[in-house]
Amino acid sequence: MTMNLNEAVTIAHNATVAKLHEPSRVVKLKVQSLLSYKVEGAEHTGAFKTGNWDGRSSFFDFRTGTFPAGFVNFVTGNLTRAGYKINRVKKPLPLPLGPDRPVVDAFPEDPRYDYQMKTVDRLVKHGSMIAQVATGGGKSRIARLAFMRINRPTLFLTTRGILMYQMKETFENDLGIPCSVLGDGQFGHTDAKGRQFIKKMCVGMVQTLVSRLQEANPDDSAADQNRQTAIRNQTIDLLSKFELVIGEEAHEASGNSYYEILRHCKNAHYRLAITATPFMKDDEESNMRLMAAFGSIGIKVSEKTLIERGILAKPIFKIIKLKEKPAGLMRGTPWQGAYRLGIVNNAERNTQICNEAERAASNRMSTMILIQQKAHGHKLVEMLEMRGVRAIFIDGDNNQAERKEALAKLAKGVIDVLIGSTILDVGVDVPAVGMVILAGGGKAEVALRQRIGRGLRAKKAGPNIALIVDFFDEHNRYLKDHSLQRLSIIRDTEGFGENILADGADFDYEALGLRKVA
Repeated sequence: MTMNLNEAVTIAHNATVAKLHEPSRVVKLKVQSLLSYKVEGAEHTGAFKTGNWDGRSSFFDFRTGTFPAGFVNFVTGNLTRAGYKINRVKKPLPLPLGPDRPVVDAFPEDPRYDYQMKTVDRLVKHGSMIAQVATGGGKSRIARLAFMRINRPTLFLTTRGILMYQMKETFENDLGIPCSVLGDGQFGHTDAKGRQFIKKMCVGMVQTLVSRLQEANPDDSAADQNRQTAIRNQTIDLLSKFELVIGEEAHEASGNSYYEILRHCKNAHYRLAITATPFMKDDEESNMRLMAAFGSIGIKVSEKTLIERGILAKPIFKIIKLKEKPAGLMRGTPWQGAYRLGIVNNAERNTQICNEAERAASNRMSTMILIQQKAHGHKLVEMLEMRGVRAIFIDGDNNQAERKEALAKLAKGVIDVLIGSTILDVGVDVPAVGMVILAGGGKAEVALRQRIGRGLRAKKAGPNIALIVDFFDEHNRYLKDHSLQRLSIIRDTEGFGENILADGADFDYEALGLRKVA
């Protein structure tokens, strides 16, 4: 099979679908390969075991020559590099209706944040893209800038209710723009005649929209099937009204749910996914679906860039290697038991956590301890209070007002330590804390970066640093593997890896410019 270099390839596309016009078989095979992915669980199928299937599928429809429009830039770039001449056929993007340089807050222009407007400019130029912006880079501000610049019917999508309501509050209270809600039991507005409508700006939950888009279950009653079909049709009609879709923390839905929603947004010529970590290393299909929905990465803003610009504090990492093997914990203890024995009830580990928090408090540093299980949070609060360290624990049972109150107390110095579960990972207005203790273990890259990011907010007074404490769990293969994965992520991240203390070394508070409490 030989390539006809300089062969012209025509790609016609709209907001959702791209099509090759009379392609050669060689081109079709190449595009099919470019858009292929490993199907999760394929190795367990009979076809794979008998050698009749390689376990891969593709977003390219070989028969029709079509593929999701999000891959256009990716396919174009690869075919161009292979020597093909590409002719793209597409209607011009709808003109943005907002100002070239919209104002979304009272802050003066700061050249350190120039990437925010650059992101919007590239969106205007290309129509769809993924913006990879490290935690702390102002993703919600980019979303506001994009809306004000495009100024067309917009859907802001998230997987977290707290993010949805925060964005609604921002638009309505700060910008004076009324919003509709598509999630948490709400779905737009209904007029006097019972007709559904939406405001120009909508905030929505991915889970709500995916649920409403489900096909009717043939096992349900006729009435239930008709009801679900009506809901699905109503949702598809509503999605067709949006011309800009913004997915914040887009990694949360791993691409699959976003793809299911975005493929119905036939008039959303502008699509912007904003995330710190767009692609999961071990989930090829989800990664591809995220690209199918939003396009390729159009801009990258790393942790190192933000640290060098002073937008983020410089992190200093201390990895504590635990020496004592907890009673009952074996190398092969299953995960649940290992977590309980090796993390939640690990006396050495918890003592070290309290030691670090107490020492930080004595050096006028606020601390955030991030855990995963409620029992762990309650235990640490009790231990800290016995030492005279002022601490509060918040979790999913605390409402928004209670969370805000706890964060305000930490910011004002009323408490020394705030202990939080995964509710603190995203979507909270965290004050500039001095120390973050990663007490909850785990291995997820996205969660790790978000938790480290809780401490990286720039400090207005004193040295612009953040002390990050993690642990290396040695005595169980699951806990050790997770420790290794976390350490690998930290080491491999520019701006992080060069700031890891040597084994056994401690934070030098005095040398860092911190003053001890008198």
